[in-house]
Amino acid sequence: MAHNLYYVKLYSADILPITLVSALVQLAGSGDLPSRPTVPYVLKTTVRSLLRTLTRIPLRGRHRLADQVGLWAASDTTEVIRINGVRIELDHRVRQHRMMYYGLYEENIFNFLRRYLKPGMVVFDPGANMGYFAAQCIGLVGAEGIVHSFEPSRTANAQMRRMNDLRGFATWKLWDLALTDHTGEHTFYDTPRVMLRGFACLEGTYDPTDKIPYPVQVTTLDAFCAEQDIERIDFLKLDIEGSELPALKGAERLLQEGRIGCVMVETTLVERTRDLTQQIDDLMRNAGFSSFHASRDGRTRPVVVMTHSTFREDVLWLKR
Repeated sequence: MAHNLYYVKLYSADILPITLVSALVQLAGSGDLPSRPTVPYVLKTTVRSLLRTLTRIPLRGRHRLADQVGLWAASDTTEVIRINGVRIELDHRVRQHRMMYYGLYEENIFNFLRRYLKPGMVVFDPGANMGYFAAQCIGLVGAEGIVHSFEPSRTANAQMRRMNDLRGFATWKLWDLALTDHTGEHTFYDTPRVMLRGFACLEGTYDPTDKIPYPVQVTTLDAFCAEQDIERIDFLKLDIEGSELPALKGAERLLQEGRIGCVMVETTLVERTRDLTQQIDDLMRNAGFSSFHASRDGRTRPVVVMTHSTFREDVLWLKR
């Protein structure tokens, strides 16, 4: 297919924009997309707009479409989007950011939350990063609910505050804290990748070669909820780079008293993490929870992680 297809006059009455995207889809499958530097700015902007519409349709292949064609149409600068009033800065050249822009990031979890969360509920969002998860949940819990975000990374925390005046949000609070199994001070490893890949961690979990260490304040879920007079957490997201088990140990009282409704735990089961994964599995089952997989449409089905040799996904633990 000739590449001069992409240099048509976009606003000509006899050219339908969908034809352009269809051609890009075909080229994405063949690996024959034209090089990005040759693509006019107005064309890239138009393609991104069309893709945002197309990827809302539950058609097979839309993730590849957003990934490959989205990269081809990527801007050379960042773009700020708004979700429920939250301003988020995205770089289309980063795959994770493209999935967010096109509404496909963690699609199964967000579709589950659209079924599960109700107005007035309380959501905990440790490892908030750029605020994408919080922004989505703010719209689901409504004016009577609240989202508590926690972000110890100075880089990520500063970006959320730079992009948003948090005083204007009655239902979103951002805390400069990390969650673990004790209170006080702990060394945190920030990294240059934190805004691109979301990776930073507490000392004692991983030891990244590009770490930027500094002390941060840490707390437990039990202590934080007692201090803030929070009676119940309806949804707790735990995707905190190896601190999932310590955070759960720090919620012992909340779990045993049935004051947490659902916990999402990022789970990676390989040989070296089998013991850690077993500890999380035992802790949650002993607290009266059962584990579930979320399908792309948000529906759940039971899953028993420890029966697998390898396993990687976000597991939903629901109170029995």
